[in-house]
Formats: sequence, structure tokens, C-alpha cells
Amino acid sequence: MSLPLTETADYRAFCEERLQNPHPLFARLRREDPVHWCAPMKLWLVTRYNLCFAGLKDERFSSNRTDMYVQALPPDLRAKVQPLLDHVSKWIQLTDEPDHTRLRKLVNLAFTPRMIRRLMPRIEALVDALLDDLPRGEPCDLIANFCQPLPATVICEMLGIPLAERDRFRELVEGIMHFSTAGGPKLKNHAETAQAAMHEVIALFERLVAERRASPRDDLLRALATAEADGERLSNEELYAMCVFVFLAGHETTTNGIASGVMALLRHPQQFAQLKADVDTHVRGTVEEALRWESPVTRAVRKAREEIVLEGRTISPGQLVVFLLGAADRDPAVFPEPDVFDLARTPNKHLAFGYGAHFCLGAVLARMEMEIAFRALVRRVPNLQLATDDLSWKPTMGIRALTKLVVTVG
Repeated sequence: MSLPLTETADYRAFCEERLQNPHPLFARLRREDPVHWCAPMKLWLVTRYNLCFAGLKDERFSSNRTDMYVQALPPDLRAKVQPLLDHVSKWIQLTDEPDHTRLRKLVNLAFTPRMIRRLMPRIEALVDALLDDLPRGEPCDLIANFCQPLPATVICEMLGIPLAERDRFRELVEGIMHFSTAGGPKLKNHAETAQAAMHEVIALFERLVAERRASPRDDLLRALATAEADGERLSNEELYAMCVFVFLAGHETTTNGIASGVMALLRHPQQFAQLKADVDTHVRGTVEEALRWESPVTRAVRKAREEIVLEGRTISPGQLVVFLLGAADRDPAVFPEPDVFDLARTPNKHLAFGYGAHFCLGAVLARMEMEIAFRALVRRVPNLQLATDDLSWKPTMGIRALTKLVVTVG
């Protein structure tokens, strides 16, 4: 007889952000308790695709879920990091109507399809330059040398962050990310570091925005600073919050999507051979399957506005609900043989970018970067191999991210 779900080692490790492979736990939650009250974290975990799909567009749920951070912090620390909580609450993914529509309209004026398409030659050049620099014949970390610098450079150039300041900027935003993607008891370990990083990042953006207003440049930062719809613009606080969120979301998701996709291909040589044999046919399927198989963003958090009954479980007003996208994207009711990596999978309506009004702003850019990266890897380094099967994942609930991907380039 198996242990009760809440007493298993995997469950405890998940709540403590130590679980390296969550998929067996997710499968058990889907089978036994798809709307599960997680007492250690004081929130609900939802794991089935149909429930997540419906929940993400259900207006009975609010996206304003800073309570997830507030309830996990001791009162004295909560008061100390109130500026951080105020900043995070202005991220577009944590806003409701009418603020969300206003912010989305303004950012869409700046983050246009034309701007994204215009980036393609630059992304292709960056990919080629990074692959040129990979050491041949010896192990190297593909994340540090390729997966991470590609989207980080793209978003830094889009925002006009000076080259000399980019490494520091990435460090600071990563400090904020450790807080924003954490949960439960460990959240308090990241709060003060994240607040210090936030203050430094905002100081950087204050200077850059002043420079754009004095001497305009054609970049995303200027576009965000000057975007106007219905007579409204972003306030300074909203502008800084938007810039931090755009960098964090665009950089982290794409880094992890490329890394997980390459890892999957190298662990499934028949699929890799299929991609190499006909990259034009299979590259888009590879991107979508990489996003589904290890969803880079593993959760979407909402707060109940009213009493809601899901699968016979009563969610009280104000309670937090975590839609586990990584679990939904391996639901066998929607994806046959969900643990199999299949680049020809169709249909593949994964939830890696969310769904509904809060669908990821940068999905088009992320998909384009991933497609260019996979095409170039097949063309330039077709003999890429894993140097070790000893893979580890970052201990965080909000993202699914490899710490390293050590490969050899033939």
C-alpha cells in the first residue's frame, strides 16, 4: 500500500523546492487529487489540463496574487520589503481589469510584430557568433555559452542597456527572479536580496529613461516610455516594472526552452536525427514539443474572487490557486503518451505560455529565438552530444530550469 500523497518524499521535496523530477508527483496528483489543498504552502494545486485551461480564462479568479508572497513572509520582513511587493504588484501578469487592458494596450504599441520581425537578422547573427565561440572537442556548458547569452543579449539590446552594464543587470534581475519564482517557506531567504536588486535596477532605468527623453533612440525602452493610448501613458513606476518584467520573462523562458529542448533532442537521438533529416518540416514542432515536454514556466497563480467549486472541492474567496502548467502539459487525457518527446506531435495545444488575457506577451519572440537556435544547431553542430547524464535542475517552483547542460561539440 502506497503512502498518502502528503507523506511522500516527493511531495515534501516539492513543497521545499528540492524536487528534481516533479512529473511522477504531478501524475499522481492528476489521478488522485487534481484540485489539491497544499497545507504547507497554504494554497490549491490544480494539475489537470481541462481545469487549468478553463481556470486561466475564468473571471472568478484574480491575477493579483501578491498574497502568495505576503502570506509566506514573517510580518517584520513583510513590512521591510513592502517596496518590493509594491513593485511586483505592478507587473502586468499580476494585474486585473481595467489596469491589465490599459497596460496591455500600451505595451502592445511598443512591442509590435514589426519590431520583433526586424530582430530576426540580428538574432541569426548572434546565434552564429555564439556557436563559433563554442570550444570544440572538450566539454562545455551550453547554457552558459549559448542558451543564456542569446536571449539576454537580445532583450538588453531591445531595452538599450549599455554593453558595459549588461552583466550586472542580468545579475540583479536574476536576484529578483529568485524571489518571484519561489514559494512557501524558502521565499523569505530571497526577499531582502531581491529588494536591494530592485532598487539598483530602477536606478539604472531612471537614468536610461532620462537619457531617452533627452536624446531619443529607436529601442523598446523609448517606445515604452512614449507609448500613449486613449490619452494615457505608463507612469514611471509602471514603466520600470514593465522593463524588469519584460527582461525577466523574455530572458528566462527562452533560455530554459532552448536548454530543455536541446537536452530532449540529445536524449532522444532518433528525434534528433529526424530533425536533422528535415529541419524545415520539423523545427516548429520541435519548438512546441520542447515547450510542452518541460514547460519553462511551470505555474500560473490566481486568487479566488468568490467561492468556487472545482472537482467537488470548495475554494474560498481569497485563497490562492496554482495552475501547474507543467502538470497540465503532460496530461494523458490531452497528450497521448505524454512522457514521450515527439517533435511530430499534433495537435500540441500546450499551456507553456499560459492562456487567455494573460497569454505571454513575448511568445512570438521566444518562439522565433528558439526556432533560429534549433535550426543553427542542426546546421552548425550536428554532432553535438551530452557529456554527462548527470543533470540537475534549479530548486524553484516557478520555472523549470537546468543548472548546466554540459555537452561536447564534434
